[in-house]
Amino acid sequence: MSKVILILGGAGAQNSAVARELAKNESFSIKLLSRSIQSEECLSLAKIPRISLVKGDCYDEDTLISAFEDVNAVFVNTNGFAIGEKAELFWGIRMYEIAYWAGVTHFIYSSLPYVSKKSGFNPKYRVPFVDGKAKVVDYLKAQSTDKMNWSVLESGPYPESHLSTWSPSKGDDGVYVFRMPIEADGAMALVGLTDLAWFARYMFENPKEFEADLLSVGIDHVTGNAIAAAFTAVTGEPARFEPLPLSVVAGTWPDTKVGLGGSPGYADPTLKTMAGHFVPWFTIWQESGGNKGLWTKDYARLDKIHPGRMKTIEDWMRSVNYSVEKYPSALKTGIFG
Repeated sequence: MSKVILILGGAGAQNSAVARELAKNESFSIKLLSRSIQSEECLSLAKIPRISLVKGDCYDEDTLISAFEDVNAVFVNTNGFAIGEKAELFWGIRMYEIAYWAGVTHFIYSSLPYVSKKSGFNPKYRVPFVDGKAKVVDYLKAQSTDKMNWSVLESGPYPESHLSTWSPSKGDDGVYVFRMPIEADGAMALVGLTDLAWFARYMFENPKEFEADLLSVGIDHVTGNAIAAAFTAVTGEPARFEPLPLSVVAGTWPDTKVGLGGSPGYADPTLKTMAGHFVPWFTIWQESGGNKGLWTKDYARLDKIHPGRMKTIEDWMRSVNYSVEKYPSALKTGIFG
């Protein structure tokens, strides 16, 4: 039977990847709600069979009520950078409530782990754009699945963004140098967009397998040295990794809040600056080497579900033809992952 899937949160990097992957299933019809359906990405998506665009603001109740008509399932990925933690928490819950009322049968929420909760709410690890989503997941865990199944797809930093912002520069000695604000023993749980989208499709295809369940996807906990080694393996060019002091990097970030003017929550005083988001973000990664610490992944479970998934950063680099040329960032807001 055909299934109509609504994607909320615009046509950003993650939602576009998910839409393209869902369209591979001929029994799915995809509706993507966006305020800018004439954007380059939306126009590209509109050319794909079974993808249709709906113009509207997903942070508006009347629009949501209309968009949910005749929808079987929904994928929600709100933009915490654009709207802030408070608005993301409210709209994540409100989208669930409207979906439930409208008769949707499967609600998939794209989230990030509640790291600061695991740390005892230590401000050192509090990342607003992470915590906002995680608090919505706590709400979902209190809901039954008697009428509408819910599932969580947990993400992480995209190499499509991270390895654009922190792309290598060629030194006078001919060696390409990756400079990033983590030490050699730190690691980032990178999440490739095509892999994430594959798991999203699998979850929609197998809803009972993920009833009231959370699946945390990713490639691997990747160190700076592993990135440099993968670059050499893929391009044949020599490379090395050099840690950058986080305090020095943070001093170069603009002292303005992250967000988009006109979005809900932008005027709220709780919106943080780049340093407010990314100093704790990189602090977490510095303490995550070896898939330990506050942000961990069950890679064995991912292997069981998708044996052909990306398992190394070299796999990802080969899949996107990563080269000595600067890789274009997948994020539309200009914020790195």
